[in-house]
Amino acid sequence: MSPKRLALLLILALLVGCLSCGCWNRREPELLGVVLAVGFDYNPESDLYTAIAQLANPIAMGEGSGESGGGGSNKTSFWTTAAEGHTPFEAIRNLVETSSRELLWSHCRVLLFSEKLARRGIGDVLDLFERGRQFRLIIKPAVVKGALRDIMEADFPLEETGALGLDRMVMTIQFEKAIFPEKNLSEPISTLSQTGKEMIIGRVEVLGGGKVEEEPGGADSGSPVRIGGSAVFRGDRMVGWADNKQTQGWAYATGRAARSYFVVKSPVKEDSYVSIGVFGHRARMSLHGNAKDWRIELRVKMHGRIQEFDGPGNLDDNTALLHSLERRAAATARNRIEAALSRAQELKSDIFGFGNLIYRKNPELWEKIAPRWDDEIFPQLKIDLSVEFRILRSGLIVDPL
Repeated sequence: MSPKRLALLLILALLVGCLSCGCWNRREPELLGVVLAVGFDYNPESDLYTAIAQLANPIAMGEGSGESGGGGSNKTSFWTTAAEGHTPFEAIRNLVETSSRELLWSHCRVLLFSEKLARRGIGDVLDLFERGRQFRLIIKPAVVKGALRDIMEADFPLEETGALGLDRMVMTIQFEKAIFPEKNLSEPISTLSQTGKEMIIGRVEVLGGGKVEEEPGGADSGSPVRIGGSAVFRGDRMVGWADNKQTQGWAYATGRAARSYFVVKSPVKEDSYVSIGVFGHRARMSLHGNAKDWRIELRVKMHGRIQEFDGPGNLDDNTALLHSLERRAAATARNRIEAALSRAQELKSDIFGFGNLIYRKNPELWEKIAPRWDDEIFPQLKIDLSVEFRILRSGLIVDPL
C-alpha cells in the first residue's frame, strides 16, 4: 500500500472515530421515570389544561419480582401525578416539578381525554403528540366518561399497572366483540386531516370511583372500568356518544371488525336462541351516477359459524334451517349498521367517510355539495345498503344432542 493511500485511510479512521462518539446525550435508566399512561382534562374556570400521568414504580416492581429494593411493602406498582398549564405542553412540562426523575414518554401506552376536554376540542393535544419527538403514534386513545383521575389511579385485576390493564382490555374487547374502535393515535390524526370524514374514538367509562371493591370471601367485583362504545367527533370536537351496537355497526360498515357474535332467535324452537360467531367480513362502498343523479352503495359480506344451538334440526350445508339462520344474522348486522348511520346523521358527523368517497371519486360533485354536506345533505343521505351472511361451519358437530 502506498504511503499516500495509508495516510488517507488513517485520516478517514480518525474522522469516523470522532463522529461515532456515543455518550454525548447519555440518560441513565435509574434517573428516568417511565410514563405508562397520560390523561388530559380542562378546567373552564381557570382556562387551564390538566395533565395526569401514571408512572411505573420500579421499587414496588422490584419487590414483586423478588429483587432487593427499598421502601415499604405497601408501595403500589405505579404512581400517579398531575400538573396544570395554559397549554398541553406546559402541563406535561410542569409534571417535572412533581417527580424526582426525568420523565420518559416513549413507553406511554394509553392517551385519555376527559369528556369535558373532548367537547371543547382535542386539536391541541393531537398537535403535541404529532409534533413531539418522544411521543409515539402507536399509543391508544380513548375518551373517558366519568372522573379522569379515578381511572388513572384504578387498579386492574391480573395486571401490575392500570395502564397495562387498560391497554390489554381495549385489545381484547376489540378483538372479541368489535364494540370499541381500537385505533392507534395515528388514525384519528390522519382522519382529521381528510376531507369529508370525521373521527370516532373509543369510550372508557369509570365504574365505582375506579376502585375494585373486594366482596365477602375475597372475590373481586370486577374491572374498575367498562370499555365499549365510542365518542363521535365533528372536527376536533366531540358531539356525542355512540353505544356498543352502534359502534359495532360502524365497524361492520367500515371493515374494522375482527371478531364478534350474534344471538338470534331460533326459527325452530320457541323461546330459544342461537349463538353465531362472526369470523370474517368485507365492506365496500362505491359511488354511482353523475353530478345530477348520484347514489352511494354499501355492500357488506360476512361469514361465521354456529357457536351454540340446542335444536331440533340438522345443520347440514343445504338445509332451510341454515339459510334461515343466515338471514336472521344478516338482518341483525344490517340493523346495527343502520343504527350507526342513524346516530351519525343525528349528530351530523360523517364517521363513515361517505363525503371522502365523493371527494376522491368525483371532485366536481364534491365541490358542488361540500358547503351543504354536513348540515343538509349527510343528515338526509340515503344509502343503498345490502348485507350478506354465510354460515360456513356448525362447529364440531352437525346434530345437537
